[in-house]
Amino acid sequence: AFTFGEVTQEAADVFGQAPFDGILGMGVPAAAVDKVPMPMDMLVQQKKLDHNVFAFYLSSGGKAGSTLTLGGTDPSFHVGDFSYVPLAKAGKLLPYWLVSASDIKVAGESTGACGWLLGCEMVVDTGTSVLAGPPSTVNKLIAKIGDVKEDCSNAASLPSITISMGGKDFDLGPDFYVIRAQDDSGKEQCQLGIEGINAGAPIWILGDP
Repeated sequence: AFTFGEVTQEAADVFGQAPFDGILGMGVPAAAVDKVPMPMDMLVQQKKLDHNVFAFYLSSGGKAGSTLTLGGTDPSFHVGDFSYVPLAKAGKLLPYWLVSASDIKVAGESTGACGWLLGCEMVVDTGTSVLAGPPSTVNKLIAKIGDVKEDCSNAASLPSITISMGGKDFDLGPDFYVIRAQDDSGKEQCQLGIEGINAGAPIWILGDP
């Protein structure tokens, strides 16, 4: 048995053309409305799963095959060992999967985006389709990356972005942060999947462009 919320009216501009039927919340328990138990907690309590662990594999380029694995990870989707990053202390105040980065680099050069004391607080969010952050800082990041040609002619030569977390560097090549889509004629177009947002707090969002 599960406790769940039923939506009887949806915003047409958000969900009218959406190719899905509902939302499965995978956030932290503090994010739950009316303290409704989170799905993963319920699955463990009901002994459907041994561990409160889930993993996403997100295919790119508009290809099918994205997978949500419950209770563990699927070795067919990764190689090597996992790196673990602790949740940020600010996560006690903000109900997100929040981690802290010490630096953001472009082509190996620091952008100076992260403060020495708190670093950059980042929300890990598969529900956001871009990388986002405070506008003033994001603008500096975009300036270092350079223009993304709409015809994708320079997409492969754009620099890597490196996010430093938990004492390790995680590289994001242009194949990750450049969004490729087809126009009405079927021609491929490219655009930068990074944007500035005012989130009410100086946080970054690690989405999936």
